[in-house]
Amino acid sequence: CWGSARRSRYRPGTAPARPCPPRYRPCPSLPAPAPLRCLLLAGPAAGCVALGLLGTAAHCQEVTVPAVPVPPDPAQPRPEPAFDWPLFWTFLRPQLLALSAAVALALGAALLNVHIPVLLGQLVNVVARCARGHIAGYLREARSPALRLLAVYCVQGLLTFGYIALLARVGEQVAGSMRKALFVSLLRQDVAFFDANRTGQLVNRLTADIQEFKSSFKLAISQGLRSGTQTLGCFVSLYLLSPKLTGLLLVVLPVLVGAGALIGTVLRSFSRRAQEQVAKATGVADEVLGNVRTVRAFAMEDPQAGLYCAEVDRAGWLNERLGLGIAAFQGLSNLALNGIVLGTIFVGGSLMAGDELSPGDLMSFLVASQTVQR
Repeated sequence: CWGSARRSRYRPGTAPARPCPPRYRPCPSLPAPAPLRCLLLAGPAAGCVALGLLGTAAHCQEVTVPAVPVPPDPAQPRPEPAFDWPLFWTFLRPQLLALSAAVALALGAALLNVHIPVLLGQLVNVVARCARGHIAGYLREARSPALRLLAVYCVQGLLTFGYIALLARVGEQVAGSMRKALFVSLLRQDVAFFDANRTGQLVNRLTADIQEFKSSFKLAISQGLRSGTQTLGCFVSLYLLSPKLTGLLLVVLPVLVGAGALIGTVLRSFSRRAQEQVAKATGVADEVLGNVRTVRAFAMEDPQAGLYCAEVDRAGWLNERLGLGIAAFQGLSNLALNGIVLGTIFVGGSLMAGDELSPGDLMSFLVASQTVQR
């Protein structure tokens, strides 16, 4: 530009040209010094190393969640818990009137059962006296003890009907109250309780366990009171009939009762373990069927079926062992009771030969001893 202006000066008649503005080029970015670059790169790495040396680490939230308590294996034997009598009294108190009536009727039926062997002995004495006589004399002699025995049978049947009906009502009312209280108690448990216990096991407690308790309660009232009363009354009758035979029975019977009680304790343990194993199998089935979508999503049908089959097989094995124990108990009981009957007839026959015992008294003794044995 300045060159053209200088040339225009030497040309006449021409105006001088305007000088052009200067042109500036952008300054290129200067590179950072080498020490600064090293500091920028080494800073984060040094920080990570320092945090690692200090022991600071990131943890997954899954690790910090408290582990769910694993329930104990119900198939293993556990100590039997103590029975809560005050709590049971709260369920039984509303049915106290019906229960008292049932107890009174059961005691009446038991006393009549004690009187039945005596009437049978009187009838057998009449039969023995008139065995070779005329039929008319036999009918006249046997009418009175036969009618008394028939009347006792009828009254005993009515009393048995009454106390069983009342006990059925009391048992259902108590079982219903227990089911309601147990269900309300389950609803108030923490969520961890339901994580540690399967739903099927809890449902089994509401159904099978309450039903078992109801049956045991009715059996304890009906059989327990009646058996206790009959045992005491029959021992008195046996002593009045023959002190010698009664002394022999008192020597043998306690040994048999003690052995039976010991075997019964073992059988109750087997029964409890078998029932808990059935509840465990039911819980597995309920868990699998309740989450069938998840089971199919992960193709876990065969492993879950194998798990349920294993639990069912173990429950079957426990029930089979319980069945073998019950069979052995019943076999030994029948052997012992039949042996007592045989011994009573053998010793009683010798007493009859010495005129120390009549045929009716021997018959009464046999019936009363079998009542005590039952």
